[in-house]
Amino acid sequence: MAFTTQPKERGAMESSGGTISPTVLRRLLSGAGCIPALRRKYAGWLEPDALPALGSLPVLTRSEYAAATSELLRARAQDTGSVVYAGGGTTSQPSLTVLPGNLFVDEICGSWRPLDATDVVANLFPAAALWPTHCFYNRLTIRCGATALPLGDLSDDKLDRLLASLDEFGVTALVAPPSRVRRLLRRFAAGRPPLRSLRKLITGGPFHDPTPRHEILRHLPDVEVWQLYGSSEAWIVGHQGPRCDEGVYHLLPHQHAEIAEGRVLVTTTGVRRTPPLIRYAIGERGEFTVCGCGQAAPALRLEAEAPDSATVNGRPVLENELVRLARETGDVADADVVTEPAFMGGERMKLRVRLADGVPNDEHTLEWIKYHVLSSHLALDPASADHSDLLQVVTVDHC
Repeated sequence: MAFTTQPKERGAMESSGGTISPTVLRRLLSGAGCIPALRRKYAGWLEPDALPALGSLPVLTRSEYAAATSELLRARAQDTGSVVYAGGGTTSQPSLTVLPGNLFVDEICGSWRPLDATDVVANLFPAAALWPTHCFYNRLTIRCGATALPLGDLSDDKLDRLLASLDEFGVTALVAPPSRVRRLLRRFAAGRPPLRSLRKLITGGPFHDPTPRHEILRHLPDVEVWQLYGSSEAWIVGHQGPRCDEGVYHLLPHQHAEIAEGRVLVTTTGVRRTPPLIRYAIGERGEFTVCGCGQAAPALRLEAEAPDSATVNGRPVLENELVRLARETGDVADADVVTEPAFMGGERMKLRVRLADGVPNDEHTLEWIKYHVLSSHLALDPASADHSDLLQVVTVDHC
């Protein structure tokens, strides 16, 4: 497919792969028409004789996609062999998404194959509730013909002991979320030696991992870094390998991307998913570029911007979710969140609360608010030291 570009002016749009054929677009819109929330959104484009262009369709937002997914699940109309997961949200309001049962592993391995039959892979992604990334990487490992060691999220001491015993079996690759990568690099910098046979580090997934690759290579100079990129709703969108430019991702064949006023919009084509994903605002800004690895197809360079969320093991933790959970306690009259950069691309969130009248401003109150927030968000766990360090609760007079 050809790479097409329009002049870069306000409102201009770039596309990763030309236009989507009318046949494919009609199929996507037909699927959308089966779901009331999307039928209303695309009402003007569902007539049998309509010939819409992709760029004429409205942008799909996170809240609209969540509403369509909820309608689909309540109607029990999803395709058989599906996986339902929560990309984020709280225990009372999870943000649900439906994926095909294979989690797109076959499609991804057709374009991105970081492992082979000689690899033994330690999977350090947590097997969290309603979050299939751990399972995804096990399946990808097996699809590549490699051997999977599904370790999950372990304490540092337990992981040290276990990896020491597994080193003799030749662990060649680590698969880990950004928080675990940062913890491993801290330990390597403190003098703990990496695995003797380690030659690959795989990170990223259905989220944007901002961990600087040059920092990884500073501590692990002989290790290949492989990375995936996506969002909790769009799943995996792009990939990069050891020869790619930092922050640049190649799009998967079934993912079509546009840049509209700097925003990345994604449409999933070529494979069936419900609800259909059409011009979804993925929540990132970026531009198309040519990667230094030599691949001729246009690639996507993501732009750094001030975050309105943190990412925990791939799941977004939104500022407005933390504010709502703090207010749920009844002890908080108002709140806001300041997200600050932390070690190696990480984030730290400061929850600033104005206490309700009569609520004592003491350590017990702040610990209770923090415990409620951590225990009520699907991405967080009050028993995790990492998650406790991520969130600080402080009192203020005004929010």
